[in-house]
Amino acid sequence: MDTLAHFLWTFAIYFRTSYRWLAGLFAILPDFLSFGVFIIYSLIFGTFHPGKPPLETLPEYVFIAYNITHSLVIFLIVFGLIYIISKKIPWVLGGWLLHIFIDIPTHTRDYFPTPFLWPISSFTLNGISWANPWFIIINYGLLIIIFAYLFIKYRKR
Repeated sequence: MDTLAHFLWTFAIYFRTSYRWLAGLFAILPDFLSFGVFIIYSLIFGTFHPGKPPLETLPEYVFIAYNITHSLVIFLIVFGLIYIISKKIPWVLGGWLLHIFIDIPTHTRDYFPTPFLWPISSFTLNGISWANPWFIIINYGLLIIIFAYLFIKYRKR
């Protein structure tokens, strides 16, 4: 799913919490740490081209970062370590978890399938591309409905 939608879905789910913005940040972090770094580098060095870059033009670190940030295994290790150290459930990391769960069915094997079992397995699902126009319309239509509901229900009087 696109990065903005990850943020919006997480923000909606965490809407009634004081840490909704931070949870939203964790929801976009997996994409920022892989593609965002590449885009910033490309902008700085004048090699940026809009649109979906061909896989063969992407540096290896994008694939490595993508595997790490989109893995349930890595998420569980980080979650567990934070819990052991802090003795508190790090609910704010739910944005990251939600990102992975949303990406699993919304990526195809043709372009960055979600490696949710990495490094244990390379198994991925062949989902529906989030970039299909009909999917984008449904996705943002639902987000508009949800945020309209939240605004109406929780607006300050």
